Amino acid sequence: MKQNDKQIPVILIVDDVEVNARLLKKMVEKMGYQGLTATGVKEAVSQMQKELPQLILLDIMMPDMSGYQFCELLKENPDTKDIPVIFVSAASELDDKMKGFQVGAVDFISKPFDYGEVAMRVNTHLKMYQMKQELEDSNRRLSIIVSEQAKKYDEEQKRLLKALAKITEGSNATGMTKHLENVAYNARLLAQALNFTEKYENQISKTYIEAVELAGAVHDIGKLTVPKEILDKPTKLTETEWEIMKHHTDNGDELIRAAYPDVEDNTFVKVACDVVRSHHEDWDGSGYPDGLKGSDIPLSARIVKIVDVYDSILSDRCYRSAYTKEESLAYMKQGSKSRFDPYILEVFLKIEKQLRK
Repeated sequence: MKQNDKQIPVILIVDDVEVNARLLKKMVEKMGYQGLTATGVKEAVSQMQKELPQLILLDIMMPDMSGYQFCELLKENPDTKDIPVIFVSAASELDDKMKGFQVGAVDFISKPFDYGEVAMRVNTHLKMYQMKQELEDSNRRLSIIVSEQAKKYDEEQKRLLKALAKITEGSNATGMTKHLENVAYNARLLAQALNFTEKYENQISKTYIEAVELAGAVHDIGKLTVPKEILDKPTKLTETEWEIMKHHTDNGDELIRAAYPDVEDNTFVKVACDVVRSHHEDWDGSGYPDGLKGSDIPLSARIVKIVDVYDSILSDRCYRSAYTKEESLAYMKQGSKSRFDPYILEVFLKIEKQLRK
């Protein structure tokens, strides 16, 4: 159905009595509006397919379909549901009027027609309709502006998080630039795979997947606060050194929150904080820094933990040699239900061959 682009409002008159239709058309045109006539529902539909009116004057008693039935159809159609319908009828019983309002009409005009009454009712409801349309247009424009601003805000947060990731890489504190890239890429892949599972089907949005990827790139930013001699120590850490190392999780969380005070307002920053703080939490509650257990651990952190550990054990470290692929997979399977979310681990094992290593 084509919307009317003209400045002059169009009013459709539907009445099987031709003399009534002609009379109403003259009245409408005297008010300065464009009048279109139809002698039944079929002709009215044909008229509306060419051009949608801004108001409909509708007779109740017609041969092909009653005005009540036609009004119900109009209100069920998203293209016509907002067009005001005024019934024109000789019926003056309260029950007739109540039925008209129940099917969606906004008013009644009684026969025989009085120009003053017709003009008053038509002008009133036409102005109300136009005001409603203008309000909806204004809301749509405002929604677009807000959406664009929100998008710009999200892009800015993403750029800053990427900058933090570069700082983490550039610090070269642990020589793990490739590791961070792998974790980010693999976290995205695992999150995408989860979205196709029965448990998480269509629950993981495109924005969330992108946020998990960014979080994977900054998950170890807290290590910037750990002395280099501890990070690069080739032997076992002392108890004191281990306590300092463990604090890279909450320290990293504090670093990001200091840069982004309104964490809860942005998905990317919120997910980054969840991952930075909780990627060393264990499924059985034995991890750190908060001893979270099971589903209390943020989903994003559970995803990143699996790909982080897997890529780490496949790589040489200053304190040990890399595991073989077979050893790594055996290690991951041993961690099911203790270190890792067993459901996510099962999905990980299915897509493992697609991951970067």
